[in-house]
Amino acid sequence: MSAGTSSGLLDKVRAQSVFKHQILDSYITPFVRMTGSRPQAGIRVGEQNRVVLLDGFAGRGRYPDGKPASAEYMLLAAQKAKSALSVEVVLVEKYRPSYENLTQVTAEYRARGVLADAHHGQVEQHLDDVVNRATGVPLFLFLDPCGRNVPFEVLVQALRKRRSKWPPTEVLLNISADLTRRAAGVAVKEELSSHAVLGHVDTMCGGDWWRQRAMEARVASGEESWEAAAEAVVQGYATLLGTTAQMHSVVVPVRRQQHHQPIYHLVFLTRSDYGLWVFGDAVATARQKWLEVLGPSDSERAEMLFDVGVDYQIRTEQEAGLQAIKANLLKLADHHNRAQLVQHTTEVFGAYYGVAQEKLVRRAARELDKQGLITLDATANQLRNWVIGPRQQP
Repeated sequence: MSAGTSSGLLDKVRAQSVFKHQILDSYITPFVRMTGSRPQAGIRVGEQNRVVLLDGFAGRGRYPDGKPASAEYMLLAAQKAKSALSVEVVLVEKYRPSYENLTQVTAEYRARGVLADAHHGQVEQHLDDVVNRATGVPLFLFLDPCGRNVPFEVLVQALRKRRSKWPPTEVLLNISADLTRRAAGVAVKEELSSHAVLGHVDTMCGGDWWRQRAMEARVASGEESWEAAAEAVVQGYATLLGTTAQMHSVVVPVRRQQHHQPIYHLVFLTRSDYGLWVFGDAVATARQKWLEVLGPSDSERAEMLFDVGVDYQIRTEQEAGLQAIKANLLKLADHHNRAQLVQHTTEVFGAYYGVAQEKLVRRAARELDKQGLITLDATANQLRNWVIGPRQQP
């Protein structure tokens, strides 16, 4: 299953970093707590349950201005949970100066009692060891390179070792849209058929199938840009990877500005209905923060519209999302006598997955129930576990 959103997040200094950091901040802690709470085999009396987190392209760990980077968000999540869980953080970085800074950040958290290791080298050199370390316990892989991601076969091999739904395995990947656009442009020029970028994308995608797909998408779009081609490649990649690993897949494009082409796509993989639900809410939360910090476009500055622009857009989107979710819930209730919401995430959110937060589902369900249009069992503590059904006949 693949779903796209119009999400993105802007940091005026590091536009490619802020969105994923918001995702990590919103998602990693729930992942750790939810997955780490279930009983684990082999845990002795007095020992804590374990969870393993990997940042395979960890960078410096922290920016020069003191703000946390991806690796530190993982370390922070481990620190928050350490009283109840043993969260092991594995960080890998190939660039020596960045690695040396990363070791300093890691040492700070080890001094606070966090289980963390920093390794120098390619993530492929350490992936098997991380998977083995996570035997029998939840595992989250974050793979965020500046260019090509890890070879398809390497990632698939790791995921095949963790075929079962439990313990859970989840992956968040960064696929460079600049790379896929450039590769698609090269692919249409036969005289450049030996260009190195083609081989790089072949390795990442598990074959050259993407070339024809990219060309067909560009022709069908009727546009001069390669945005449609890049979108087609990443959607195909996510679907193939998800199918091969028997996982749900979600694609999230990330833009510098709302109407710009994506600079990268995030691909999320999970076997859990709960993971799919919570990730969508995390993306929606990140998107609202993005809109709030995005600032006016040049045209908005010129027309002095920004004072109402962002607030108005958020309100308008949320109202449209509410109405769409109501329609989705009505349709869901018509087709199921008892439908637990979390088992129908994409049906509940539809086109607003990653845009509407789960609190809109709460409002929609309550309003429909009050109007007598559905039956609602809201006894579960978590909204996602609520159950809806068709309205009762008089």
